[in-house]
Amino acid sequence: MVQGVLEVTVVSGRSLKNCDIIGENDAYVEVYTQKKYKQRTRTIKNSNNPEWNEQLRFNIHKGDDTIHFDVYDADLIGRDTIGKCKIKLKHVFDGGEFDEWIKLPAHLGLSTRGEIHVIMSFTPV
Repeated sequence: MVQGVLEVTVVSGRSLKNCDIIGENDAYVEVYTQKKYKQRTRTIKNSNNPEWNEQLRFNIHKGDDTIHFDVYDADLIGRDTIGKCKIKLKHVFDGGEFDEWIKLPAHLGLSTRGEIHVIMSFTPV
């Protein structure tokens, strides 16, 4: 497995499943390769089509082969899960870049809870 720096830009979300009764989601994304080290975007208030445009950097170590994106709706107390997805880093390593809309699958992957636009680039060390 390759070691290096992975730059992840969480660009935006579209058609995120609404978890709020009044108004729209207060959405943010947690991104991680290992659960003990998570980074997150800022919260975009009252939008099911948020624009984050945030860049995160991850040091990729031997054994890191998947990156996870967990999308949440922030509430006054706690949070609701909008959706989760993961990408094999092989897609980034092979092409050097990744620029796609990623679906947030619902139960059993039969429908979607929206999607997020993610751009990634990898620089080996």
